Amino acid sequence: MKTFLAIDLGAESGRGVLVHLAGGKVEMEEIHRFANRPVRLGGTLYWDFPFLFAEILAALKICAERAVALEAIGIDTWGVDFGLLGADDKLLGLPVHYRDGRTQGIHDYSDPIMSRQEVFTSTSCEPWAISSLFQLLAMQRDKSPILAAAKTFLNMPDLINFFLTGEKASEKTIVSGANLMSTQGQWAKDVITRFKLPDIFGALNEPGTVLGPLSEAVREQTGLGAVPVVATCGHDTSAVAAAVPATGENWAFLSCGTWSILGRLLDAPITSAEAFKLGFCNEYTLDAWFICRNILGLWLVQELRRKWDRGADPWDYTRMTAEATQAKSTGMFNVEDGTLMAPADMEQAQYDLLAALKQPKPATRGELIRCVLESLALEYAYRLRMIDGLTGRTTETLYMVGGGIANTLLCQLTADALQIPVYAGADQCTALGNALTTAVGMGVLKGPDEIREVMRNSFELTLYEPRDTRLWTEKLDQYRQIKSLDRR
Repeated sequence: MKTFLAIDLGAESGRGVLVHLAGGKVEMEEIHRFANRPVRLGGTLYWDFPFLFAEILAALKICAERAVALEAIGIDTWGVDFGLLGADDKLLGLPVHYRDGRTQGIHDYSDPIMSRQEVFTSTSCEPWAISSLFQLLAMQRDKSPILAAAKTFLNMPDLINFFLTGEKASEKTIVSGANLMSTQGQWAKDVITRFKLPDIFGALNEPGTVLGPLSEAVREQTGLGAVPVVATCGHDTSAVAAAVPATGENWAFLSCGTWSILGRLLDAPITSAEAFKLGFCNEYTLDAWFICRNILGLWLVQELRRKWDRGADPWDYTRMTAEATQAKSTGMFNVEDGTLMAPADMEQAQYDLLAALKQPKPATRGELIRCVLESLALEYAYRLRMIDGLTGRTTETLYMVGGGIANTLLCQLTADALQIPVYAGADQCTALGNALTTAVGMGVLKGPDEIREVMRNSFELTLYEPRDTRLWTEKLDQYRQIKSLDRR
């Protein structure tokens, strides 16, 4: 048996997960979980990096106390955020949170120098205002003394790796979402030069690169020995893409949770004007690129539960799915409407949107939930048709992964809306993609095909066959019409 420690840091919480690989199968064991709470100081929202690093060390200590024979350690995190090191390799301030307001209006500053479409063409990544590039440009615009003193740029997983090993290097999957990596997989020198960013970008490694052992200081603090640290798929989305339990070629994946990420693997990124116009992004994963689209996901249901779930009348997800399954189909709405991003009252926002679109009002809570789930499924179908058009390849199968697969009604509705078979399974793809890419780096597995084989061996996949072709073709046509009325 080979055991790997995956440190998986999400926007709300982090965890340490032991992934045991034996006989071509994996088992997971969560050994440590901790909150990830940003802190506002002096008007700026920061990540509490010292706390997060201390909790990572706590996970390592648990491994030492249990005498776990670790093969290697891998770190994955959310995207875009970073730390800057000075000439003495000290951290120059806490990493700023992507929800901080410093990038407000940044495109007014950046567009005259290099347009967003030019940035997309160079980096293949959607030029979000929160990306690493535009955060750096906000520092440049505001004449930040921290940027002036910086000698090294490291995205969050690379920053953690540095403090674990002393090795300064950037990993391609996390950089690919930063608007800083070219379509050739190197630093985007044209972007960096045009914006006159300082020379702070160092070695750029493939996912699965062994960085080195834990530093002596970390060994002393944790009790672990010289365990190797591997620059795994550092971006959590890329870790998911690496571990989808798919087979064959013409498949797409849907990582389903609070957000949904719909994607398809590519040999090379797509940087056409159409891809830019449609809001798609290309990111890097183990030995491949993938085109993807972020879609507001089960947040639309989670916020309903938050409002409805009371002690005297509990509404858990089991009840909500059961009520929606029994309910009749009513109207639909554009799940990407701006009014749904962070409303004070999600239920009322959904009713208001349906009324604005002249859609039937659900008569029960079950009908409203079904309306939400059908609208989500139709958005997936709408976007997958676009991916097929951009890639010139028709998707024949969809693989759904992530916590959202527990909602069996959504899985079935997705198959109905897409009119292709949907396989659902493996709800922990992020930590598994992290650990199994680490296994590739250590030579335990040979590459992506073996990772997918291990995933299929380890998790049961549920097949959802499409139903009611004519009905769902009509529904998708109606949804397209609603999308054309997008009010954002």
